[in-house]
Amino acid sequence: MTSSAWKIAMAGSLASEASAHGPAGSEPVPTPEGVTSMKWLSLIALALLPALGLAQAPATPAATAAKGPPPLEDFTRNADYAQMAISPSGRYLAATIPFDETTVLYVIDRTTNQRTATIRAAGENTVDEFWWVNDTRIVASVAERLGGVDRPKPTGELYAINADGSGSMQLFGSRAAGGATGTRTKRGGAQRYASAQVIDVLPGDERHILIATFDWRNSQQAPPSAELLDVYTGKTTRVAVGPKAGASFVADHEGKVRVAVAPNDRLNPVMYLRAGKGDEWGVFNDPDQSGAIITPLLFARDNRHLYATIERADKADALYRIDLGDGKRELLYEGGADPGRLLLTPDRLDAYGVMTYDGKTAVHVFDTASQFGRLALSLQQAFPGQVAVFGSFAEDGKFGLVHVFSDRNPGDFYLFDTTKKNAEYLASARKWIEPEQMATMQPVRFKARDGLEINGYLTLPRGGDGKNLPLIVNPHGGPHGPRDYWEFNPEAQLLASRGYAVLQVNFRGSGGYGNDFQRAGYRQWGLRMQDDLTDATRWAVQQGYADPRRLCIYGASYGGYAALEGVVREPDLYRCAIGYVGVYDLELMYRDGDIPRGLFGKRYLEMVLGRDSTDLRARSPAANVDKIKAALMIAVGGRDERVPPSQAKALRAALDKAGKPYEWLLKDAEGHGFYRAENRQELYTRLLAFLTANLAAPAAH
Repeated sequence: MTSSAWKIAMAGSLASEASAHGPAGSEPVPTPEGVTSMKWLSLIALALLPALGLAQAPATPAATAAKGPPPLEDFTRNADYAQMAISPSGRYLAATIPFDETTVLYVIDRTTNQRTATIRAAGENTVDEFWWVNDTRIVASVAERLGGVDRPKPTGELYAINADGSGSMQLFGSRAAGGATGTRTKRGGAQRYASAQVIDVLPGDERHILIATFDWRNSQQAPPSAELLDVYTGKTTRVAVGPKAGASFVADHEGKVRVAVAPNDRLNPVMYLRAGKGDEWGVFNDPDQSGAIITPLLFARDNRHLYATIERADKADALYRIDLGDGKRELLYEGGADPGRLLLTPDRLDAYGVMTYDGKTAVHVFDTASQFGRLALSLQQAFPGQVAVFGSFAEDGKFGLVHVFSDRNPGDFYLFDTTKKNAEYLASARKWIEPEQMATMQPVRFKARDGLEINGYLTLPRGGDGKNLPLIVNPHGGPHGPRDYWEFNPEAQLLASRGYAVLQVNFRGSGGYGNDFQRAGYRQWGLRMQDDLTDATRWAVQQGYADPRRLCIYGASYGGYAALEGVVREPDLYRCAIGYVGVYDLELMYRDGDIPRGLFGKRYLEMVLGRDSTDLRARSPAANVDKIKAALMIAVGGRDERVPPSQAKALRAALDKAGKPYEWLLKDAEGHGFYRAENRQELYTRLLAFLTANLAAPAAH
């Protein structure tokens, strides 16, 4: 379950259900401005001192004191790069690049600095993830764009292309055997009414990858299959069947599917284990019996040990290396927040560290004796105050891609030569951002009214003493699973550049702080989850950061629900509220949108919301608008499938009936969040004007 493609951005939504439809294809596209022929931005040699492993940080444009705040467009533009990965030999680089309302995949030959291959998904779809199978063959998955807030939904289709641009074909999906899509992509393999997810790229096998397939016609009941996929013909060979519906798989380094995870009747993940091909699945861990969820991540090099996170009562998950023979566990990392992705060795057969998110994002190295563990520690010293992490490597370990980022730096990419100990600057995710002009995001922690510890992040405007500021409380979407992180946040930076303090709260129910913390939010929408936001707001006032007369609450998706519920439950606390593609009628959640249609969707809603109509109405902003005193702004996507516009229209009808004023922004062609640049520009122009009218914030210094 490893990937050579490096995700550098994450987003939350109300629920994440796989989609199994949507057109896709590949065709040449124009090159976005600034990456013509991918002549990388000026190459900066960073001489690492061998004894200390230190590097000179890259130069950045100097901020000019006389400058006003950066223009709005700086924060609403898409990043230039989403993912980047190096080929096994180190000759090629592949990158996904947001372009013209979609995302394209480019392959660059480093020897010539020329673009050699392109994949672009058709229609409103986008290239999602990609994997180097060998040095000349790359596989990409396609996703359906939902909107600007939610992560695109995978369509289950897979495409492949050679690094030189030849051999482009659809490997898997309903159109793999034929059918016009208006692209130049060859169809291959058998037509399958199923979705595919990549399990493993099988290091050492240059022709096959391992995929999980989910049959559309019986996905609610039939277990998925694990299959070998030929990346040149699209031919598949079944190698395993999952233990239950909804299963996921982990393979060892011989390609044997030995671990599976599938939900039980309570939707708790059960871990299954088997010795090898043809053997029966046996339960390794049932959380209903053991009291702890085990999440398998990666087999160690010896194929006997398994890296996994394990749930701990009233604590964040911890990372262990488990001996599958005798069950012994070696603790590798524990902290105040769940660990993130493993940091893999160049051959992807083992791990030397893990990303951590306890307050600030950081790299934790647990194998300090390894060459790459030591290099990872040196990188951290070379970029003080930032996170520097290896993303992907050439197979021999000579070259590695390094991603450097922070709360003020959206991200820079370097090509690191592990033998010469130097690095070339390749590109920046948002080259127009000057980190010196950005605000600092600081981790914060406080106790909720019932004593539960709550974490979050406070972004303060540059200049001034950081006291008595207009405050925007900005709850994240999800809410169960996603969380806020210490990273560059364009929205928080935009608001801070206009003089606002921004408070992001990982309220109970958020992911990332252990399963008990997440479950503490179940059936607490509008109750204790909302109290956490109220307590956070009052904490900011008590600490002197926020002016109690200038408070606003703004969020998208679930955050939109929390914004409106905030001014229902606390009518005298906030001056204004902004709901963006939000939920306002909890009963409608069971009838409208893609969540109740998805795998286990209704059971998920019953678990996190409950079914009592009286209770749901009591916690629905649309049913309680009579309590609202704050100024309101509502933004809606007319084609939103996650939170259909019926939610906002129910709120609008209730507000009209009660004679409550509000601002309304509907974009008929948008989905779960505004994706088009002109619509995002209008949204934030109106949002800033709304905040100015209601909070009268001074300009940032």
